[in-house]
Amino acid sequence: MASNATEEEFNFSASLFFNWFDYLVFILMLALPTLIGLYHGCYKGKQNTVSEYMQGGKNMAIFPITMSLISSHVSSSSILALPSEVYEFGTQVMATFILTFFIVYIISSFYLPVFYKLQLNSPYEYLEKRFNRTVRLTTSFMITISVILNIPVVIYIAALAFNQVTGLPVHVITLTMSLICIFYTTVGGLKGVVWSDTFQSLCIFISILVVAVIGCVVAGGPANIYKINSEGHRLEIFNMDPNPFVRNTFWTVSFGMSILWISHLGIHPSSIQRFTALPRYEDALKVIWWFTIGLVTINLFSMFVGMLLYARYHDCDPFATKLISRTGQMVPLYIMDIAGHISGLPGTIISGIICASLGTMSASLNSISGTVYEDFLMIFSSKRPTDAQASFAMKIIVVVLGLICVGLVYVVEKLGAILQTAVSLTGMTNGAVVYVFTYGIIFPWGTSLGALTGLISSVTFVGWIAIGAQSAIAEGRLTFPGKITSVDGCSSDLVKQIAHNFTQTYEGVGSPVVTDGTVPLIYQLSYLHYVTSGVLIGFFVGITVDLIVGLQDLNSLDPDLIMPQLQRYVLEKQKTFSKDPVKNDYTLVKLKSDNADEENS
Repeated sequence: MASNATEEEFNFSASLFFNWFDYLVFILMLALPTLIGLYHGCYKGKQNTVSEYMQGGKNMAIFPITMSLISSHVSSSSILALPSEVYEFGTQVMATFILTFFIVYIISSFYLPVFYKLQLNSPYEYLEKRFNRTVRLTTSFMITISVILNIPVVIYIAALAFNQVTGLPVHVITLTMSLICIFYTTVGGLKGVVWSDTFQSLCIFISILVVAVIGCVVAGGPANIYKINSEGHRLEIFNMDPNPFVRNTFWTVSFGMSILWISHLGIHPSSIQRFTALPRYEDALKVIWWFTIGLVTINLFSMFVGMLLYARYHDCDPFATKLISRTGQMVPLYIMDIAGHISGLPGTIISGIICASLGTMSASLNSISGTVYEDFLMIFSSKRPTDAQASFAMKIIVVVLGLICVGLVYVVEKLGAILQTAVSLTGMTNGAVVYVFTYGIIFPWGTSLGALTGLISSVTFVGWIAIGAQSAIAEGRLTFPGKITSVDGCSSDLVKQIAHNFTQTYEGVGSPVVTDGTVPLIYQLSYLHYVTSGVLIGFFVGITVDLIVGLQDLNSLDPDLIMPQLQRYVLEKQKTFSKDPVKNDYTLVKLKSDNADEENS
């Protein structure tokens, strides 16, 4: 009986692969972004100017920019990592949406007006205008490293998905995907990227919607899904535990993800680049709100898919049975499980997931190429190159950075939970970057010295924690077991017996943090508190330094560099400084001169 059951399990596993029609659909879906890049790079008109390559000539429309923003922010981390996060640790991550629209209001009120009015090729030019070149170059270097660290995570997650349904080696997949993305990003410029992203966003919407609808039917409806997740202790949003060393709570998720929203949408080069590509400021405001609605919708569906995963595998955990080995493989397994019998549908859905990764990678490479060019290469150039030379240089940068990211996939695969890894790696710099831009925009008295010391202190402290924590995770000294899982519903008695030792047993609120006793407490800080700590440390150090050495002279501050709500205050101060002190000094000198003339006479 055990032999027959084992054979049944093997046949189930063998059926979870693409057929020839799925491969055909997948190839066609990946070919289209390449053709779009060729169209905009060769037929539509070569991207031979910086404005064309980086900002689409500043005449882009609302719809493609909105869809491009969605595609660049909905990576495979959202489509694959969020459902796996819900399956393993519960729905606490949904708390991120409680403050979302408030945060977007802050971005559209404080950050967007400043950047849109300045119309800069790189948002880091702002820091040189507000502070000095040292602050600009330091911040630009940090964000470049952050993007380079994030892209391999995105590529790797998508490669895991394709590996699960094809059996092809992960590193062959990452190289192939990356070369396709590098090609159409290099050739097409921003227009190619934006229209490719538009197509990819539609694929993402369709994919996540189809999975949710089919999964809901298979699971027996919303009521049954809710019941199973509730019994499995997955439903959790308002865990109000204030302990910062707990992995996920209401506080860590809501505040940590809010700062990440500011980082990704308010000051990130790829976002600012798209906002300034629009011809009117009113268009940029419409885009940011439509983008928010679209992104929240996709992420909510992704989290619902996580509940579907648990409803399907609550009594036969695929991790425990070794059907999959990484969290990034879970959604592809589920897709093949519930829709593998519908020829072509799995290929379409997996293509949508791959498109999400390609959209994020292309947007990041396109924007970061401008940052590297403007903030680093131009320092060593004695004269300004022509637009054609600049465009060619940025294309070379895209190729080089893309290949570096492919190599870093070998490092990423050795780290832990995918969502936690992605947030941890970018959290080392995102908090510091959010601090320095916010310090300049909302605090007109901040000086370059305060900004720089706060920036360096922030990234040093958070980097120390993140590197220490990730090292402990890679070595197995720090682990985060998920909520309770079971194999009691598996059809094979042999599988039940072997896999039982690999199930989770925790039924409490939140999720446990387990160490071997050698991991310092500071390394156990919640990964979502990295960015929060970075911002707080930056402001504390920056303001302290400025109070000691002296505040910014408002008379020499350009009001366009601070948020609109404080510009009138600065202008009034400047009028005061420009009239009274100068007038008094002039009067004193005049009187002295008059007295001297009288004495000589």
